[in-house]
Amino acid sequence: MIYWIVEIFSSIQGEGLLIGSPSNFIRLAGCNLRCTWCDTKYSWIRSDGRPMTLEQILDSLDTTPQWTTVTGGEPLLQDIFPLADALKNKGFKVAVETNGTVKPREEVRKVVDVFSVSPKLSNSGYKLRYDFSDDWATYYKFVIVNPEVDLREVKDFVESQGIRKEKVIVQPDGNRRDYLQALKELADKVMEMRLPFRVLPQLHRIISYR
Repeated sequence: MIYWIVEIFSSIQGEGLLIGSPSNFIRLAGCNLRCTWCDTKYSWIRSDGRPMTLEQILDSLDTTPQWTTVTGGEPLLQDIFPLADALKNKGFKVAVETNGTVKPREEVRKVVDVFSVSPKLSNSGYKLRYDFSDDWATYYKFVIVNPEVDLREVKDFVESQGIRKEKVIVQPDGNRRDYLQALKELADKVMEMRLPFRVLPQLHRIISYR
């Protein structure tokens, strides 16, 4: 099995429900979106990655972290079942970070421990149609650029999709130079609007660790 890989590294998980957890990261090349605020544009084109066999990938991993995160780009554009299955057999817990436009097959769902799904709001430059009626995500993570506008869009999205509110995370746009101020503005607006969403930072923006 051959995968197109941008990079493999180990670091602290910077966002979502696994925030703060040591993890391997396997970044797959290729994405079906071109979000305006994307911070991994170098992963958009599959041919910019390098081909690696499953064995080469496994040999590149640090065996210390409990978690391995498969990310992108959009990792579900490649068949990740053999990879996720092999990671599980190696004793890793597996997280997959996806934009939610490609639904994972049932066999993939059975071997992945956490699906971190980031539906794109209109601030991404897209107006996408999603169907989360089967609620396959472990949690949903939204990038907030303008809290006043974007939080209303998140509220409408969550209600229209029937998503459980406790599964919703909102985080500031990581491109803000005044990131801590952006985090405060978002937290203040969530409280002002009396929203039940969890506000979390991107930890790597604060501690400048990878």
